[in-house]
Amino acid sequence: MRERIGQWSHLIPEGAGDIVVLLVQLFIALTLIGWAYNRGFRATERGPIVRLPLLTLAFGLALLVRHIHSELWQPIMIAAAVIIAGLFSRSSNGRGMGVPLMLIASLLGLGFVLSALALTVVAVLVYMLSPVSKR
Repeated sequence: MRERIGQWSHLIPEGAGDIVVLLVQLFIALTLIGWAYNRGFRATERGPIVRLPLLTLAFGLALLVRHIHSELWQPIMIAAAVIIAGLFSRSSNGRGMGVPLMLIASLLGLGFVLSALALTVVAVLVYMLSPVSKR
């Protein structure tokens, strides 16, 4: 069995484990925030807990921030992603989960896992304690 796995291990690029861990971290953060966001709505008004387009955009931002090491382009990309997420959140009905998730994705892309965890906890508490009419 080990020999069969060894034959296929050259197909997995270096650093693929880190990318999978990054995706799992974003998925967990989005699941927690989505649960807290949907908590106050009626069953018919609730959206999905994990919004795949939002997860895809956040994962792309995290990979982009992780790949580009320029001190000029990283903040520009993060600011553009947060502004675009804010515009999309405003065009829908109220505030969405885009802005906190883009900030969490950028923190994870930069390697600040503890800061991303703290921001996830703060976002969950804000969505749990805020009234539904303000979202």
